[in-house]
Parts: sequence; structure tokens; C-alpha cells
Amino acid sequence: MTQQQRVSPLVEGAFLALIMALMGALAIYFMPVKFLIDYVWGIPLIVIVKRYNIRTGMLTLTTTLFITGMLTDPVMTLLLVVKLAPLALAYSLLFKREVSPGVALAGGVVVCLISDFLTIVGYLYLAKISIIPTEQALQMQAQQFAVLYTKIGMDAVQAKQLAQSAVQLTLALVPSTLAVAAVVRAFLTYILAVKVLRKLDYRVAPLPSFREWRIPWYSVWVLIIGLVMSLAGDQYKLTTLATIGKNLVFIVIPLFLLIGLAVIAHFMKVWEIPRWIKILLLVTAVINLTGSLVLVILVGVFDPLVTFRKWKRPKD
Repeated sequence: MTQQQRVSPLVEGAFLALIMALMGALAIYFMPVKFLIDYVWGIPLIVIVKRYNIRTGMLTLTTTLFITGMLTDPVMTLLLVVKLAPLALAYSLLFKREVSPGVALAGGVVVCLISDFLTIVGYLYLAKISIIPTEQALQMQAQQFAVLYTKIGMDAVQAKQLAQSAVQLTLALVPSTLAVAAVVRAFLTYILAVKVLRKLDYRVAPLPSFREWRIPWYSVWVLIIGLVMSLAGDQYKLTTLATIGKNLVFIVIPLFLLIGLAVIAHFMKVWEIPRWIKILLLVTAVINLTGSLVLVILVGVFDPLVTFRKWKRPKD
């Protein structure tokens, strides 16, 4: 190994560490862009590990932590790294070993859930900040909405009941909201990392086409169990049971929505639907948004059972 080959990984790692540190400082000082930086912060680390090894990646991460700590508050730097570094390291190892997309995404989701939980605890005990909305804060907002609904003509008692129901539902769905956010972060980070690595000519197993996305048939049972638990809990005043059921339903509904959209995209492509019909269907769906969402979700629920994509195009 030449002297230039030995220096190159360190120089490149230091440069990427500076980029990650600047992104981290921007996320800490300018919160509106934080949700974007959450998805791209770890990509330089993934690239450096893919190109060299995990040792170079750990040196890059350590340098990033040091530089970010000098630019911002050390506690906020630590919390930022606790939230974002585990997913970046996990994807770095998984891409290095060239595992399948399904395994990589599953691992990323698990790591995201753990790191998000640790971040919440860290904000609470280190920064003395609760990033989960408290009941008191939600109650204040509910009162403001109740006053607004009353002004537009709604009965005061009904407006108050509606606001209280919204508060209770929001508090009950906090776990599933955090879970969905973790899944979204893991998925988008994976997609961006794959695009960057493929642009750099690295071999990465691509995800299947969106039109071919599927889920196993037994996933429908998660929805069924969640609905049964939610209804039984509300009927017999079993709050814990109802809360678990509602969270299960809230977690799987976005999944069935995606599968329903995949089925529709499949038929649009295979059946060669004319563009003007696609536009007409899109406009109709936007006008009747609630009904369209329910219809797409139902398609996603029944697709694992009846396999809509086996249907052939009708003869002209």
C-alpha cells in the first residue's frame, strides 16, 4: 500500500465528517430543515464504509461528533448522534455485506425504533425537554379549537366533546405515530442511500418496482386483531386494550394504502390506461379524497387474499 493510498481514506473521511458536522449544526440551529437532514445525514458515512471499511467509518463518525460538538451545544450534538448514527452504521454494515433489500429495511426499522426511543429519553433527562406532546399542551390547543368551532356555529358542548376526543386519540396514538415515523425515516434513508451508491457505481440490490410491492396474506390478521381489540376495548371500557388495538390499526393502515396504490399502478401500466382517463381518475380521487382513500385501502387489504394482479386485461 502506498503512502497516498494510506492517506486517501483519512482525507476523504475527514472531508465527509466535515459535511456531516455542518449538516448536524444546521439541523440543531435551524429546526425547519431538520426533518430533511434526518434522511441524508448518514449517507456520507454509508458511502465511506462501502468504499473502505467500518474502521474508517468509525473514525469519520468520531470526527463528526467532535466537530459538531465544537460548533453547537455538546448535549444537542450527543442527542443528534444518538438519533441518526445508529441507522447510518446499520445501513453501512448491511450495504457492505450486500444483504437483500427486505433484510436491510427490516434492520433499519428496528434500529430506528430503538434510536428514537433513546432520543426521547435523552431529551427528557439530558435536555429537560419533552418532544412528545403533553396532555396539558394538547388540552390548551383543544380549548382553542373548541372556541373556534363554537364561533363557526357548532354547539359549545359538542365542540368541547369533539376537542376532548381528539386529545384522547392523539395521546393514544403516540406509540404508533413514533413507529410510523421510524419506518418512514428508515425507508427514505434507504432509498436515498441506494440512489447515491448506484450513482457512484457500487453494486446494490435494488428494491422491486413499486407496481410489484406485496405483503404476505397473514398481514391482514394484524388489522383484524387491531380492530377487534379496539372495538372490544371501547365496548367494555378496557382502555389499555383499546389503545393497543388503535395503535395496531394506525400502523398497518399506511402499509395497506401503499399496497393499494401499487395495485392501481400495476393496472394503469399493464392495461395501458390512456393518459386522459388517468387524469380524470386523479381529479375524481382528489375531489372525493376520503372515499378514494378508503377504496385504495380496501384494495390493499384484499390484495394479499385475492391477488388482484393476477387478473388479465379484458379483451378489446
